[in-house]
Amino acid sequence: MTLVLIRDDDAPTIVERVPQGEARREHTLRDLIYDNPAILPVRDIDPGYGRLFTVARELNVPGVGFIDVLLADEHGRLVVVECKLWRNPQARREVVGQILDYARELSRYGYEDLQRQITIATRRQGNVLYALAREAGGVLEEAVFVDRVARDLEAGRFLLLIAGDGITEGTRRIGEYLRAQPGLAFEFALIEFAEYRASDEGGTTRTIIQPRILAQTVTIERHVIRSEVAGVSIDAIEPAPAARTRVTVSEPSDSSRSWQGFVDRFVAETVFDDPAQPPARRGGNGWIRVPLPDGLYVNLYRSSTNQRCGAHVRFASLDGAAWELCLADRDAIDAEFITAGLPAPDWGGGEVPGVGLVTPSTIPWDAAEEDRMLRWMGVAANQFVNSFRPRLQNLHD
Repeated sequence: MTLVLIRDDDAPTIVERVPQGEARREHTLRDLIYDNPAILPVRDIDPGYGRLFTVARELNVPGVGFIDVLLADEHGRLVVVECKLWRNPQARREVVGQILDYARELSRYGYEDLQRQITIATRRQGNVLYALAREAGGVLEEAVFVDRVARDLEAGRFLLLIAGDGITEGTRRIGEYLRAQPGLAFEFALIEFAEYRASDEGGTTRTIIQPRILAQTVTIERHVIRSEVAGVSIDAIEPAPAARTRVTVSEPSDSSRSWQGFVDRFVAETVFDDPAQPPARRGGNGWIRVPLPDGLYVNLYRSSTNQRCGAHVRFASLDGAAWELCLADRDAIDAEFITAGLPAPDWGGGEVPGVGLVTPSTIPWDAAEEDRMLRWMGVAANQFVNSFRPRLQNLHD
């Protein structure tokens, strides 16, 4: 396909299309969509979509990968965009499967899970998705907005877009593959970004981008029938009268009071990206426990003997499933820690395997050192929760 550029006083100029595979690189296309979501012809696919806004770039979906661009409209309807150059053989073989993997994993999320990953990607706290929707002109009340997004997540109701410089796979085969996917109510479209270049009288090269829909699905609501057992009523057991025991209570030591003050500050000042994360609690003198799924904990500690503080998770589950799951995703977890400004954690095998981080903490522990330890523990605990909590939750989904 060619374009014809007509100027008032000059002869028409034929503008040839840049050959497929020589157009913009994937990251360039991703950034173009991230900065200008309105260029996507979303309303031609589904007129029910409103004004699009950008939520995040390279949104981490633990255990699956990174979504190139996540968009939404002011009603909270999500759009997942994956960018691929079709000269890339991997694109032709895997891109459709990749975006479907994102959809399947997102359909297992609650709103709090999505909020956690958006907070990590945007470095903003609070209900970021709702705040972005309001900035884009949304008028829904927060509770209504959250409920609508949560229902879309549960149903797998997303718009999945693959954007590229030319589609070389047969759309019929892609359609057959999509129809074989159960349990999701997504819409899917292939969007080609044809690129044209022309030079003006001064020799400056101008680029024209033409987005167009090559193929799209018709939404099919797939219903899952769940068989649920009747509820079980559990009556409270009245405790037997306690034996009269004489107890001697001693005053807490100075070190115990000092540590309790540190724990209180940690609980008050540490903000987790995951809004559903339960609060930390004191585990003993010198250590703090941050709960994780599957009965595991992030243990935070400081040691005057070794002059260091640290964070670690011990995988004491009898079946070893949690450890094997996380170990299989070690490279991705290491990368997440590095992205957060921490070193890759140490992975130790043995009878009770674990993952940990340590940092020096020199004596004396004055006010400045206490502040530094508090900040480090907060960052470390938050990253352990971000990396391990969603993966451990998947064990039981």
